Amino acid sequence: MKKTILTSVVLALTINLFADEATNLPEARDKVYQNIRESDSELITSLKKDEVERLYKNTRDLEVLKKIIGDRSINRCATKVINKIQNDLGLVSEKDVELAVLGLRMSDAIDDVSASLLIKANDLSHVIPNPIAKNDLTDDDENNAMAIYKSNAKSIHDKTLCIEDTYRDLVGSLISKSPKFIRNLKHINKLALNNGYISDNEFKRLEMLRFKKVHEWPMTLSSYAQSLEMLNRKFSERVKEASTLVTSVKFRQKKSLRLALYEKYNSTQIILLANMMKELKERLESKDITININYVDRPSEIINLSPMEKFRFILKLLRKEMADMNNGSLLAGKPANYMDLITASYEVGYIGANEVEQLASLQNIWNPVITPKEKAMYWVKTFGGMASVLLPPPFGFVSVMVIMLIDQQIKDAPVNTDLDFSMF
Repeated sequence: MKKTILTSVVLALTINLFADEATNLPEARDKVYQNIRESDSELITSLKKDEVERLYKNTRDLEVLKKIIGDRSINRCATKVINKIQNDLGLVSEKDVELAVLGLRMSDAIDDVSASLLIKANDLSHVIPNPIAKNDLTDDDENNAMAIYKSNAKSIHDKTLCIEDTYRDLVGSLISKSPKFIRNLKHINKLALNNGYISDNEFKRLEMLRFKKVHEWPMTLSSYAQSLEMLNRKFSERVKEASTLVTSVKFRQKKSLRLALYEKYNSTQIILLANMMKELKERLESKDITININYVDRPSEIINLSPMEKFRFILKLLRKEMADMNNGSLLAGKPANYMDLITASYEVGYIGANEVEQLASLQNIWNPVITPKEKAMYWVKTFGGMASVLLPPPFGFVSVMVIMLIDQQIKDAPVNTDLDFSMF
């Protein structure tokens, strides 16, 4: 009897112990936006850095923010994340919310791309004017628009969905029916309200999204997360690296190379571009390249290319493959240039940060005042001759990337519409 009681007590204590441990286990967080590619944030200026550190470095509030961005139930929707940050931290002003987002970025819990999307969503809280709705629609046009609105009404009412994605789907359906609908969105929204398809609050939210032109955003947080998830699965062995070239906004750019890459291409397209550079590197590392001449009545003749001939052949082959890719449908009419290839290759890990940073350090290549001819002479002086092909990494491959950039400045994004385009 005593033995039975003792066993029961031990069992109960063991169950309670495991229950306590389970309760104290850290929550599984979705780290899809964690920064593993970028260097210091372009969004955190020197003026903001001290303030962000004071508010969030190693603080409890930062842990609250990490929990929010790690919550899979909301972190595919920028507006939901922003609302959660406002509510959980008791923030009112747009500036305070932006500083909280930058706190996440400073800790590398998110990267610049996701931070910029959250900041854009934070901007949706502004009060908007109420201009007169433009209307040049016929009765048939209005009926067609309302039919589309009616079919999308359930999604608009569904609070579990992301409003910016729902709105973009709605506008996409309207535009596919008639291009003139884009000029009359306010009138169409008002018609939907009058017909009872949306409530007054829903009308105000949709009008905010219309006024801020959310339908023109190149991507949303959900589409970015989808691309990241696929790349994380396919390239799970990537290590954390930092590149100022892909993160910084310079060289007359309006946005970083990495942001521009994700705004132009989905994950499948990024992999296609990266694979072109992977093949380029493999060809450069090949033992030799030969030309076979097959005769009818005597043995074949094999011609071995010299190192420099091999070098030129590989670059011409890349140019042909780029032209084929840009003329095809795989990139959906968004032609790629050589910087897209370099950025995509770094993103998936085919090119290391040391190679990218070595490329960035060659200031003469980026100087807009220097002509392509002068840059070519700089390349000859720096890497010229057969030795350039035999240089140890990263210099051998860097020399190839430099030539690619010079070539791009001579003829941007090589798109040759000649179906008989020849690399020779």
